[in-house]
Amino acid sequence: MSSTRKINFKACVIFMMLVSTLSFAVDGTDTPASSTENETTMQQQGRTTGSVFMPGDAMQVSVFPDTASFLNGVFSIDDRGYVDLPIYGKTRISQMSQADLERFLVDKYKDYLRYPTLKVKPLIRISVLGGVAQPGLFHIDPDNSIWDAMKLAGGPTDEDGLKQMHWKRNKEKVVDNLIPIYQEGSSLRTIGFKSGDQIWVRTPNKPGFFDKTRDFLGLITASASVVALIFTYQRLATDRR
Repeated sequence: MSSTRKINFKACVIFMMLVSTLSFAVDGTDTPASSTENETTMQQQGRTTGSVFMPGDAMQVSVFPDTASFLNGVFSIDDRGYVDLPIYGKTRISQMSQADLERFLVDKYKDYLRYPTLKVKPLIRISVLGGVAQPGLFHIDPDNSIWDAMKLAGGPTDEDGLKQMHWKRNKEKVVDNLIPIYQEGSSLRTIGFKSGDQIWVRTPNKPGFFDKTRDFLGLITASASVVALIFTYQRLATDRR
């Protein structure tokens, strides 16, 4: 009997240990999942929808009528979505809407603004390359047109440069001829421009060898004539002797 009781007691102990182990495993699995769900919910609640400020782009701040305010200007957005604001420092704006950012700036700079009339515009980055006076990378309001982009680049250097103006994205042509869109004056946003897109303008033909030496042909001809005269004079003088 005693041996039977011992066996039953051991069996009960083993059964209780198995139940405890299973309960712990279930609890251990549920807890991280609940924690992850809570964190995700908190992130979603803390994230402001409707953001238009993308990493790598820029924002333009305009204070009216205080146009001399230190807050007026263009501020670049880094690859993490932060801008370096005067006095206040680094601030993440990539998760803010335009209205949220305007309210944020008015609140943070209320002691520095004589007039709390402030507007913020998101800017995209595009390149204007090729035959323009000032090729390079520009931040521009997406509501502006191709004409405004060309103005930033100083215009074409050749009268026929616009005839072969085209639009590229990731090294591939999006539109081969931008003249019709250029003439319509449609905004970059309406056309579908994105940050990183490029406007290429035809580069004037490079001068060839003849074009490079054309200006010196007169000098070369004159020099050859002088050498020939000297040679002829020396030959005549030798014959007379």
